[in-house]
Amino acid sequence: MKPPLLLVLALPATLAAQQPDLTTIADTVFARWNSTHTPGCAVGVAQDGIVLLTRGYGMADLESGRPITPETILESGSVAKQFTATAVVLLALDGKLDLDDDVRQYIPELPNYGRTITIRHLLTHTSGLREWSSLVALHGWPRGTRAHEQADLLDVVFHQKTLNYRAGDYYSYTNSGYALAYTLVERVSGMSFDEFTRRRIFEPLGMTHTGWRSDYTRVVPGRAQAYTPGSNGWHLEMPFENVVGPGGLLSTVGDWLIWNEALTHRTLGAAHVDSLYRRMRLTNGREIEYALGLQFRTYRGLREISHSGSTAGYSTYLARYPERGHLSIAVMCNATNASASSYVRDLADRLIDDFPSPQPLDTVAVDATEFTRYHGVYRNDRTRAPLLIDARTAQRLRALPDGWFWSHDGDRWHFDRAADGGPSALRMVKTDGDTLRYSFVAEHPWTPSATELRGFEGRYHSEEVDATHEIRLRGDSLVVVRRAGIAATLRPVYPDAFAAPGSTIWFTRDARGRVTALHIGESRVWDLEMPRVDR
Repeated sequence: MKPPLLLVLALPATLAAQQPDLTTIADTVFARWNSTHTPGCAVGVAQDGIVLLTRGYGMADLESGRPITPETILESGSVAKQFTATAVVLLALDGKLDLDDDVRQYIPELPNYGRTITIRHLLTHTSGLREWSSLVALHGWPRGTRAHEQADLLDVVFHQKTLNYRAGDYYSYTNSGYALAYTLVERVSGMSFDEFTRRRIFEPLGMTHTGWRSDYTRVVPGRAQAYTPGSNGWHLEMPFENVVGPGGLLSTVGDWLIWNEALTHRTLGAAHVDSLYRRMRLTNGREIEYALGLQFRTYRGLREISHSGSTAGYSTYLARYPERGHLSIAVMCNATNASASSYVRDLADRLIDDFPSPQPLDTVAVDATEFTRYHGVYRNDRTRAPLLIDARTAQRLRALPDGWFWSHDGDRWHFDRAADGGPSALRMVKTDGDTLRYSFVAEHPWTPSATELRGFEGRYHSEEVDATHEIRLRGDSLVVVRRAGIAATLRPVYPDAFAAPGSTIWFTRDARGRVTALHIGESRVWDLEMPRVDR
C-alpha cells in the first residue's frame, strides 16, 4: 500500500523534494484568497515534529496593502479555550484547586442553583449557564454594538436566576463558563490572566507571538485586521471588546504548530495532557466529544483532536490527527466568509490517502406517500424551536430497515406514534450521541387572526437581563422592540409561539387565558422568562 503523502517526508532530502507538491496543494485549497484585494488566510502544516508548510494568502490590511504571511498575528476565536483550560489545569497541578471543586468556592457571586457547578462543568460546557453574548443581545446590545468589558459579562451571568438545565445533565456550548475560568485563574494565582499564561504557557513553549487581546485599543504590530463583505466592498469587522478567556487569543499558525507539538510530547507534563484530554461524562453516563477546550471527533474514520474559532471577522481551526503521524493543520483567516474548518478538512482530504473505508448504510429512498403521515409542525422540547416536516424533508432522508431514517448530515430520526396512530414526537439522535426530542404540535403552521395577535401586545420585563421588550402590532404582524429603533418581526409558527431572528418567542397564560409572560428560547438560552408588566 502506498503510504500517505506526508508520511514519506521523514528525511530532509525527501522533504525538500516534496515541498513544492504540498505548496501546490495549499495553493489549490486557498485559491480564492490568493489575491491583493481581499482578506485571506494563514496556514501551517506539520507532522512528526517537522514543519512542512507555513504560508499566507490574501491581505492582512486592505488599507495599507500589507499581505498575510506565516508571521501575521490573527485572532483565535474559541481555539483559545484549550489555553484557558490549560491555565486552570496548571493551577490544579500546583495543588491550588481541584477540577471537581464547587465554582462558588472561588467565585461566590455566582448564584446557588441547587446542584453544584464544578470547575470541570465550566470547562466542558455542561454547567447549564446561559450564553453571555445572547443575554446582552436580549438587553438590546449584541456583541459588536458596544465595547463590552469583562465586568459586563460577569454582571449579566451573576444576575441569572435559573440555568438552561441542571449542571451535568447536558452539553450546551457556552462562552460564559470560560469567562468565569478567566476570573478563577486571576483569583487563585494572584496574577493577571495575561501574566500567568505568559509565564506558565507561552514563554516555556517558545510561543513568542502569542498573547491576549485584553485591551482592544492596544496597538499590536503585525496583526491582521478582520473583514466582512458588503454590497460596496469589504468592511472592518473587529472584536471591539475587552473580553478574553473564551476567545481573544492573538497568535500565529507557527505558534499553534508549536502548541500541538507540545501536546503530542507532553511538554508541560503528562498530567496536564491527561487532564486536558479527559472527556466529560454526563449524569446519564454518556461520554461527550468535549474534553477541556478540545473536541475529540472522528473525521472519515480517523480520530481528530480539534477546535474551531470565530470572533467578529476572524475564522480559525486547529486540528491534529494522531493516527497519521500527529499530522497538525492550523488555519487562521480574517474574513467572515472564510471557512477555516472547511479548509483544514480539504487539506486533510488531500494529505491523507488512506482513510478507512466507510461502512455502507443499508438504506432506501423514502416513500414520499407513506411519509405524509409524519407531516406537521414539531416543537423542540428544550428551546421550543419549531420544525416543519413536509415533502421537502423526505428528500433529505433515507429510510433504514428498522423504522428509522438517516439524514444527510449523519443524524438518525425516529417518529413516535400517538394512540390514534398519528405522530406524537420526533426523536433526533445526533452524531455525537445527543438525542433531541421534538413534540408534534399541529398539522399546519398557525395562522392567528388580528384579534388574536392583539392579545399579545404589551410590555414584558426581565430582571435577569435588565431589559423591557415591547410587543406591538404593526399592520398584520407582531414585532418585538428591544430598544428604540431595534425591532424584529415575529412569524407565527404554532399556537402562542413565534419565530424571531435566531430565537423562538412564546407566551404563557394564566388560568383565565390571559397572557402573563413572554419566553425566549435559542440554542444557548433555552428559556428566559419575561413577565408582563403592563397589567
